[in-house]
Order: sequence, then structure tokens, then C-alpha cells
Amino acid sequence: MAAPASADHAQRLLEERERLLRHTQEEAAILAEQARQDAEQQISVHELVQAAETRAQSIVDQAHQSATETITRANQEAAAVRGQATAEAVSQALEADRYSLEMLRRLNDQLRTMQTSVTSAVTQLEVKLEQGERSQAVEQRDEAARRALTSEV
Repeated sequence: MAAPASADHAQRLLEERERLLRHTQEEAAILAEQARQDAEQQISVHELVQAAETRAQSIVDQAHQSATETITRANQEAAAVRGQATAEAVSQALEADRYSLEMLRRLNDQLRTMQTSVTSAVTQLEVKLEQGERSQAVEQRDEAARRALTSEV
């Protein structure tokens, strides 16, 4: 009888051992499944982070390219405006020079006319003075002669 009790006890121990093994295997399977899910979630998060970083870099690259294009366009427009302004300034300077030349020519013509008039007036006045001085000299001579005649008489 002792043997069957030992066998029953051994049988119960084996069953308990089997039950513990199954329980341990079930827990291990649950833990493995949780670990797999956690790993998948971390992989998913990592992939999202990588995708976000890639997208952010793409946005930065686009912004940089857009800024470069904007600066290039602005420089081109500024160069065009400077060129146009320079051309207009040159044109206005030439126009001012043409106007100045025309005014100086007119002034030169007026000065020549005035010079001719002044020269003519000087010549006329010199002739008049010369005639007046001759006339005065003749009158003085005649007066002196008249006095001399009247004193002789």
C-alpha cells in the first residue's frame, strides 16, 4: 500500500509539475507576445520619428531652396532696376548737357551781338569825342583869333 501512495504522490507531483510547466509556458508566451508588441510599437515609433525627421529635412531643404531662389530673383530685379536707373540717369545727363550747350550757344550769340553793339557804340563815341575835340579846338582857335583881331582894332 505504501507503494501506491508513493505512486499517487509521485503522480500528483508529476501533474503539478506539468501544470506548473504549462502555466510557465503560458506566461512565457504571454510575455513573449507583449515583448513582440512592445518591439513592434517601438519600431513603429522609430519609423514615425524617422519619417518626421525626413519630412522636416525636406521642409528645411525646400525652404532653403525657396529662399535661394527668392534672393536670386531679388538680385536680378535689383540689377535690372539699377541698369534702368543708370540708363535713365545717362539719358537725363545727356539731355541736360544738350540743353546747357544750347543755352551757352544762345548766350554766346547774345554776347557777340552785345560786343558788336558795344564796339560800335565805343567807335561812335570815340568819333564823336574826336569831332567834338576838333570842333572845340577850332572854336578855341577861332575865338583866340577873334580876340586877337578885336584887340588889334
